[in-house]
Amino acid sequence: MSQGVITMKAGMVPLTTLTFDSSDIDAIRSVLSQRQAEAPALFRNMPCVLDLTGLEAAMLTLESLVGLCREHGLLPVGVRNVSSDWADQVNKISLADFGKGSSKSNRGTATVEAAASVDTNTPATESAQTQPQAESTSEPVSSEPKVSEQELPQRSVKVHSGNVRSGQQVYTDGDLVVLGMVSAGAEVLATGDVHIYGALRGRALAGVKGDLTAVIACQQFDAELVAVAGQYRLFEDDHPHRGQAVAVQLKDDNLNITSV
Repeated sequence: MSQGVITMKAGMVPLTTLTFDSSDIDAIRSVLSQRQAEAPALFRNMPCVLDLTGLEAAMLTLESLVGLCREHGLLPVGVRNVSSDWADQVNKISLADFGKGSSKSNRGTATVEAAASVDTNTPATESAQTQPQAESTSEPVSSEPKVSEQELPQRSVKVHSGNVRSGQQVYTDGDLVVLGMVSAGAEVLATGDVHIYGALRGRALAGVKGDLTAVIACQQFDAELVAVAGQYRLFEDDHPHRGQAVAVQLKDDNLNITSV
């Protein structure tokens, strides 16, 4: 039998978690439609986990909730906090059970909350499972860890030279560097960081696949919307960071904007 066809490794996969304050399917549909209109790039085939805390099985079915999410561009891959009322439905539609987890459902119906959806029994690092024991040898052993190139995180960088015009969208699976301005009505998004060497007047979305460490940085901040790993903020009124060089990143599940 051929060896090495499949390799299984334990690792942390960041996913967006949806929590709910209401079991009213129409109310959930309304909020999802609003969020999708505000940040369409976030709702484009985004994998997510559904937190069933606060949902009543007597008022809606899991199948209808999953279907509603898919209608709005979300791809539920699993659930959390499954009670006995939901167990049969979870098994019926073959969703992964991510176990128990804290629920912060206090920000409105269908709250989008970025979280690293990893079972607490999962090893914190892959090396504990994959690193073989060193054989006894008379050779001196170096105290410096040896890290192969394959073990290093690989993230591509796309450089966009010039301004991003209104109505234009620039996307990359990795980090995005814009050597110019992002105009009002334009949108830039990346699975990694977004760096803008110019003014940000449109929309910038980083970590669109759930990277909680993603950062948005620009030289002049006048954005319509910024988002990191599903957490977003709209800017319609004046704010203290307007016109400044800023960095945007997540801190305690909230967007933190700091002048740089």
